[in-house]
Amino acid sequence: MRVCWTGFMVACVLAAQTAPRAAGAPDKVFYVPKPIQPPAYEAPMKPLVRLADLKAKHQGRADWSELVVYDKNNRAEVISAPPGSKVPRHLHSDAPEYWVVQEGRIRFEIEDPPGKFQSFEARPGDLVLAPERHLHALEVIGTEPAIRLQVTLPDTTTIYESKPEQPEKGMVYTPVTLSTGNNPDEVPNDGKPDRVFFNLDALQKEHPGKRSWSELAVRKNRAHANIICGYAADVKHVAGNLGHYHTDFAEIWVIMRGQQSFAIEGLDPFVAAAGDVVYAPAKRWHLPEPAGEGMSCRLAMTPYPAGNHLYQPK
Repeated sequence: MRVCWTGFMVACVLAAQTAPRAAGAPDKVFYVPKPIQPPAYEAPMKPLVRLADLKAKHQGRADWSELVVYDKNNRAEVISAPPGSKVPRHLHSDAPEYWVVQEGRIRFEIEDPPGKFQSFEARPGDLVLAPERHLHALEVIGTEPAIRLQVTLPDTTTIYESKPEQPEKGMVYTPVTLSTGNNPDEVPNDGKPDRVFFNLDALQKEHPGKRSWSELAVRKNRAHANIICGYAADVKHVAGNLGHYHTDFAEIWVIMRGQQSFAIEGLDPFVAAAGDVVYAPAKRWHLPEPAGEGMSCRLAMTPYPAGNHLYQPK
């Protein structure tokens, strides 16, 4: 009898945990430990990395790179390369890689679907995605240097299609075969193929009549990126609104077009412009919003396909 009663109670508890909340019911309030002092920024992360400052630092050079994010979930690098520069075909066995073009023109070659290649000429504000285990390459085209933000996992290895002529220091290139099956916890995508090229003007046409919209660009096991566009004139400011925060991971943004304002706990509010990179550590409230005139777009990057957001109770 005791066993039956216990089983009944367990079933009741599970039912209560999984039952949907009634329409109009208030959100359940939880309690989470949060440091009294906001967590510090650890190098190389900064609240705001302005593209103009990076260009001034490397004035007179076309070939440079700056590591702007290197935490437990992401590696993001701003890379400038002269015309004609190429990155040969390569892949990452367990990590997607994606880029936002900040200046110039870059031709990307992405293997999608497997065994076939698509080619895109990407310009400032465009986003390109190479899913894990898909070969990809790029070349700077035109007569001007090109600058890109490159994002992937923090400790992924580059696997080349052809043996490079110059090995990295302390490394030897080893011939291997690669198993290309899906990860056991592959994120469901409803059978739809990955979209690997995102142009803001084309996306706007896919949201006719909408001044504010978002587009999911990257949804992988350990990578998530969402394009969010809108107008400052449409923002409804709520006094005391802190936005949200994440308990276990940071959030990164790159401004794809226009300007965005940011309120990050412990910092004075600031405005970031196209090409700038913004970082909010875990456990810091943050509130990004469109700013300036015209349409404004940001790419919001987090490490999980459905990471938790913590809000103030209403």
